[in-house]
Amino acid sequence: MATTAPIDIVALYTEHRTHLLRFVQRYVGNYEDAEDVVQNTFIEAVKCAHRFSGLSKPSTWLFGIALNLARNQVRRNIADRYEMVDDMFMEQIVDKHADPAMLFELRQIAEKVEFLLNGLPPKIRMTFEAVLDGDATYEAAAEQLDIPIGTVRSRVSRVRAAVRNEYGDGGARA
Repeated sequence: MATTAPIDIVALYTEHRTHLLRFVQRYVGNYEDAEDVVQNTFIEAVKCAHRFSGLSKPSTWLFGIALNLARNQVRRNIADRYEMVDDMFMEQIVDKHADPAMLFELRQIAEKVEFLLNGLPPKIRMTFEAVLDGDATYEAAAEQLDIPIGTVRSRVSRVRAAVRNEYGDGGARA
């Protein structure tokens, strides 16, 4: 069994902190939360450095940790917003013309797509989410992830192909 060299967290911090902060900020939408996520990313990296397998670049591993922590932060932020909303307020904004069957179908589609995305390799998923969630152009995503624009195009194309293979042409337009 081959052993990998230990990860130099300080070097990763020095080299990737700024890119990581921009990446996370686009994802969470808030600078203070992004700083917290980046700090927690490096804390988690220190804790888990011994488990790094070396199958990917350390920077890819680091961005994967950041993406997971950013998702958790977004979920916490959404949950916090829901807790602040008064029940009476919710009753006032209910769409009386909404089609419950359509809403259920849309929720099912979203769950299927989320499941499909979670099954993709982290680099491909991270690239797709940088473009989709961050409303980034391919150029901005390439800069943010520090990869060539052709790689961004290729990875997004692979996600679209996976959606087409799984759900047909109708799902690719969503």
